[in-house]
Amino acid sequence: MALPPEAGQTDLYRLTRRWLAILGGGFAPGALAGIHLAGLIFFLNPGLPFAAGPVLRGAAVYGTLLGLASLALHLPFTRRHPRRALRALPWGLTAALAAAALLDWTHASYYAYYLPPGINDRLIKTALWLSLGALIAFYTALLHSLHRRRYGRRSRWGLALIALLSIYAMVERREAFHPRPAPAPRPAAVETGRRPRLWVIGIDSATLDAILPLAGQGRLPFLASVLQNGAYGRLESLSPARRDALWTTLATGKYPFKHGVNGQRPYPAGFLAPGGELRLLPTGLSFRRWGTLGQEPLPPPPHPRKTLALWEILPRLGVPAGVCGWPAAEPAHGEAVFALADRYFQPTPEPASAWPADLFDRGLLFRPNARDLETSLRGRFGPRLPRSLLESLAGDAWREALTLSLADQSPQVEAMFLVLPGLREVSRESFGGFSRVQFDGAKGSAARAAADRVTAYYVQLDAFLGEVWAHEKGPHLLAVVSAYGANPKGAGWPRLWQGVAPETALAGSFADAPDGVLLLYGEGIRPGALVTGAQLEDVAPTLLYGLGFPVARDLDGQVLTSAFDKGFLARNPLTFFPSYEGLAPAMERPERQN
Repeated sequence: MALPPEAGQTDLYRLTRRWLAILGGGFAPGALAGIHLAGLIFFLNPGLPFAAGPVLRGAAVYGTLLGLASLALHLPFTRRHPRRALRALPWGLTAALAAAALLDWTHASYYAYYLPPGINDRLIKTALWLSLGALIAFYTALLHSLHRRRYGRRSRWGLALIALLSIYAMVERREAFHPRPAPAPRPAAVETGRRPRLWVIGIDSATLDAILPLAGQGRLPFLASVLQNGAYGRLESLSPARRDALWTTLATGKYPFKHGVNGQRPYPAGFLAPGGELRLLPTGLSFRRWGTLGQEPLPPPPHPRKTLALWEILPRLGVPAGVCGWPAAEPAHGEAVFALADRYFQPTPEPASAWPADLFDRGLLFRPNARDLETSLRGRFGPRLPRSLLESLAGDAWREALTLSLADQSPQVEAMFLVLPGLREVSRESFGGFSRVQFDGAKGSAARAAADRVTAYYVQLDAFLGEVWAHEKGPHLLAVVSAYGANPKGAGWPRLWQGVAPETALAGSFADAPDGVLLLYGEGIRPGALVTGAQLEDVAPTLLYGLGFPVARDLDGQVLTSAFDKGFLARNPLTFFPSYEGLAPAMERPERQN
């Protein structure tokens, strides 16, 4: 018998409500989380246009993605139980608000040095409002669950209002950010005079945890002399530990949000705004796998740095400079006497990575032959050099030979900047074994072999530093620095790692931004000075002061006066200068008189 029309409509209405409850209860929490994730992306990337179109597109994309993921998780438990779906909805909204608040809190801390202070403060305030909303939603859901009460109209509207207000709080806080206009650079001048020749040698992943015991054992004679007759200390790094960003902070004296190098290749975000780019990504969510919508990262921009580095400041102060292999350092045309970018020292050097242009071909003549290098180093590293170790040694040997040659050919250069990256790969593979032998007394053959590789590499570097020091005849100042150090992988659980993953226990890690190294030796340095509390951004102002220049007020670091002797401090009172950014470009100077 056919049903009356009214009965069919009633069944359809009930079925529709049933599936709306199931689908809405599963989709809404994920959609709310996705909208807040889109808001976080706009906080992390202030360069994205914060307008109605991009914001709505971001909310639609990520709200849909996370909403569908949430629905997929809910359906197995709620597809036949619409009431269960509705009862779970308040808890899902609570979880979404709590997760959004947690993401905002953690990213405000994680990217503290990578975000402008104004937008970072507003991200923290957004996290406060979201935390409050999550607490109210949690209290509402808990009361109704404990007393098995139905959600009345006021409760339902209250939860909806909390969700809407959370979105409003996120949008309002982001909209409230307006970057301060940068002050127009003013022409300035600084008195110049005769100063010591400066050598700044960066050693990737160098750490006092290796230098101190090896120097004490007599294996690093030159560094032992520096420790005794110079100043030394740990150099507190920045987190997250991104190589290019850290080395740029060291060279500029400014945090990443000022110099603009964040150490991560940007991703295209045309789906948000034409020409849009994501420069900072949410962490801890595998965001690269799904949040970039399958886009490949863009090549790094050719000139991402927005502030001057030391090899650009010093020529403007009358101190000609040269730079070789510094990360994220593009050739400074017309600033440095010579400049070789880090990307020049690749198996296939990239075009436009050398200045002047004729240096590109000349520099290739100094690339060592791998076979000859292996033969000459067998006595120090053993008969069989691992391929990764040989490549690291060859790369450093290339930089060392070329830099010394350029120093000889350019006597007018009074400031040399060089980074040697080879130790990084050795530390990545073997620092855990070195630590176990030096500090835990391990005697296994694998650990001993790893420790010997690390030791031999430090010995090799010590010999080069000694050669540089002997190379100079007049007054000179040597700074040996590392933007971050190395830790044993799985630090804190050495015995557990040794039993579960012996190969992993031999490795090293840079993930937690372990302390780097600062060693100062030469003119004006106090013998045996232990420098405490040194931070990455302190290196640039300290070196400028060591050369007798005033300290710019727009630098984020401070002068480490404890590294200098009393006579130098008395002759060179600490003075200040508004900013070196306004100095006129370098002019040609007569060659240095020896």
